[in-house]
Amino acid sequence: MIFSKLLASAMLGFASFLLAPSALAAGLATEEVSGSFVEAGLNPAVLSKALKAYEEHQDVVENERYIGIIDYTRHSSEPRFFVHDLETGETEVLLVSHGRGSDAAHTGRPVRFSNTPGSKMTSVGAYVTAETYHGKHGLSLRLDGLSETNSRARERAIVIHGADYVAPGRTIGRSWGCPAVERRLAGDLIEKFKGGAFLYIHGEEPDELAQVASAS
Repeated sequence: MIFSKLLASAMLGFASFLLAPSALAAGLATEEVSGSFVEAGLNPAVLSKALKAYEEHQDVVENERYIGIIDYTRHSSEPRFFVHDLETGETEVLLVSHGRGSDAAHTGRPVRFSNTPGSKMTSVGAYVTAETYHGKHGLSLRLDGLSETNSRARERAIVIHGADYVAPGRTIGRSWGCPAVERRLAGDLIEKFKGGAFLYIHGEEPDELAQVASAS
């Protein structure tokens, strides 16, 4: 089974990503896809978790061309939203905000995550993109949570949108839980990422980070 082989490859450190049928038709090799993610700086351990989540939820993925992974272990001044195009094999990495409640001290690093309405925190886990709409932030993209940790995403109005407080060269502003991107890039991202693309959001709380450090 293709997926099983790719998952095994990722666990061995090759950071292989799932190839959708459209990517296979385009003739992209597993090594090419893996190389694109690695060159873009994606942590193989985060990719491995995303692969497992994709395997669980691949039946709801309708937009098979694009896959997104956000790694919130990175500082907000660093690009950390990886968007991979399975057709071209290219990966772009964008700045993205995290929730105000996840980083109360505004250090640039989220340390708490929640699915609770009103928490203004980021919710980790697997998502699938849904429909677009025009709201107070302009063109926005609704997200449906697929994990227990983000099952109330739609209720909480967790969406992808553009924001002026997301800009390079500084600790970027915080949202109310939404993964906001640079306003100048939002329209293009939303148009290609809408309609059932897979998104995985990864984050670790301090106790989890301590466990990883002690195990290494």
